[in-house]
Amino acid sequence: MDAGYDVLVIGDEDRGAIEVAKSLSNLSNVHLLTKSVQEWCDDIAMHIGEVKGIRGTIGEFEVEIEKNIDEEKCISCGLCVAACPKNAIRYNAAYTIGEGCDKCGDCIDVCPTGAIEFHNREVIHAGQILVITRDKEWKWSTQFGIYIAADYEDALSKALELVSNLGEIKKRKYLELDLGRCASGRSELIGCEFCLPCPYEAITREGTKMVFNEIRCQGCGLCCALCPLSVPQLQQYPNHLMYSQIENLLSGDLHPKVLLFACSEHFETLNAVGRKKIKYPALLPLFVPCIDLVSETHILSAFELGADGVILLGCENSHLEQIETAVKFANMALSAFDLGERVFLISDGQCDAEDFAKETVDFVNELSPSPIRNMKREKIDFTKPKRDVLLELIQNLHKKTKVHPGLIEENTQFPFADVAIDSKCTICNACVNLCSTNALSKEGNKVNFVYGNCIACGLCERACPEEAITLERALDFSRLVEKETLVEPEFIACTGCGKLFMSRSAFERISELLKEREGESGGKGELSVEEQLELLRYCEDCRASKAVEWMYRKVGVEGV
Repeated sequence: MDAGYDVLVIGDEDRGAIEVAKSLSNLSNVHLLTKSVQEWCDDIAMHIGEVKGIRGTIGEFEVEIEKNIDEEKCISCGLCVAACPKNAIRYNAAYTIGEGCDKCGDCIDVCPTGAIEFHNREVIHAGQILVITRDKEWKWSTQFGIYIAADYEDALSKALELVSNLGEIKKRKYLELDLGRCASGRSELIGCEFCLPCPYEAITREGTKMVFNEIRCQGCGLCCALCPLSVPQLQQYPNHLMYSQIENLLSGDLHPKVLLFACSEHFETLNAVGRKKIKYPALLPLFVPCIDLVSETHILSAFELGADGVILLGCENSHLEQIETAVKFANMALSAFDLGERVFLISDGQCDAEDFAKETVDFVNELSPSPIRNMKREKIDFTKPKRDVLLELIQNLHKKTKVHPGLIEENTQFPFADVAIDSKCTICNACVNLCSTNALSKEGNKVNFVYGNCIACGLCERACPEEAITLERALDFSRLVEKETLVEPEFIACTGCGKLFMSRSAFERISELLKEREGESGGKGELSVEEQLELLRYCEDCRASKAVEWMYRKVGVEGV
C-alpha cells in the first residue's frame, strides 16, 4: 500500500508538538494541529483548532477540524482583541480564541477580512497521524497509521515508527476468513453480528454481508474469539495451535495445575517476579498475541486437559468487556456441572510484579483440586469450528461429572437461543434453507431443531412468511446435546390416490386465500372458486389430470 508522505502532528506546544513536527518536516510534508502557538514555522502547515472526526485509513486519512480563526485571512490588526468583552483572544505567534469566549460575535463584526468564523470546519488530508496526548481513551486511537504518544520523548519514538512507514509499505495480513460460512445474513435479511465490536473497525456491515478491511486489522484476535463458527482465523496463531500448546503445558505432574493465559507484553512481568524473588504458586504460562484471542472454548479445553484453574492476564490494549464475557461463560459451565468457579481474570492491565503475585496467591489458595483432572482425556478434533468443539467439551463435562445440569440463563448475552414453531407452519423450508448452522433441518414431514447448533442469528424468525417462528435468547446447559422435533404437522390425504401430500395448515392457508375470491365470476374455461377448493384436495400427480377433465367439461367437450 502507499502511505504517502503527508503527516499530521496533533498536540500542544508545551508537549513538544512543534519540535516533533520540525523533525519530521525534513522527510515529509507536515501539518501541525494545535490549540495555541508560541512559534510560527514556515516549513510546516500550521492549523489552530481541534479534531472533530477522522475518516479513512493509512495513506488516505481525512481529518475534520474545527477552528475559529482562518490564519491565511488574518492580517494581525488586533481589532478583535480590543473588541472582545471577555478578554478571550490572545496573541503569541498567532491569534487564538480561548475558553472564556461566549460567542457574542463582537470580534466578527470588527474583523476587516472575515477571518473569524465560529465552528468553521475544514478537512486535512494525511497519510499518517501522530498524536501527543495523555488521554489514553483518545477517540480515534485504534487505527493502523495513527500513533499515540504521551509526551515528547514518547513522540520521538513513535515518530521513528511513522518514518519507517512513509511511502510504499507492506503490512502483515493477520486473518484468513471463510466468509462462505458466515451467518451475517441472506436474502436481504440481517443475521449474526457477534464480530461487530471490532475495536479497529476492520469488520463492518454492508447490507447482509460482513466486510473485512485488511488495512485496519491489527491482529488482536477478538473476532476469532467472538465468532461461534470460527469464520476468522489468525494466520500466525490458528486455534489448533493454541489447543496444542494448552495440551503440552498441562501434560506434566504439577500440583495444582493452573494455566495462565497472558498477553505477550507480560513476559517481563513474570520475569520481574522471578528477579525480585517474590514467592507465588508455580503457573503454566501461555503467552498469546493478546488475550482478546482467548475464548470460553479455549478456557474449558484446559479443564478437559487436566487443569485445576485458569488465570487470564491482559494488557492495556485488551478489551476486558469481551474477555469478561468469556470468563463468565466458562465459570457458568463449570458451575453447571458442580465444579465451581475456577477461572480468574486479572483485570488491571498495568499490574506490577507485586500485584500480580498477590492476586495469584489469593486465587490459588482458594482453589481445590479439580475432580476431573485425572480422568481419561477424550479425543477432540480441535481443528473443528468453535461451536463444535464447545459442544464436545460440554458433553464431556456431563460424562465425567455425571451431573445433569439445570442452569438456565434467560435473555442471555451468549449466542444461544430457543426456537419454537407454532401450528401456522406450512413446512415451506424457508427457515431450513436460511439456517447457516444446521440447527434447523427437515426430516420427512418434520422440522428438527438442534439447540446446541443455534447461534441466535435470528434469520429463521425473520424469514418465516407465516410468522410461525419465535426465537428467545436463552442459555440452557441441559439442552446442549439434544435434538428436538419442533413441529410435525397433520397432513391431509389426496382425494384421488390417498397419498399424504400437504400439511393441514398449508391447506387451510391456501383455502382462505381462495375463499377471499368467492363471488368472482370465472370466465369461459376457468374453474370456479368452489371447483378450485375441491381441486386443492388432490395431490400434484392427480391434480393436473383432474383439472383438465373439469375444464373440458366446462366448455362442453365430453369423453376426455
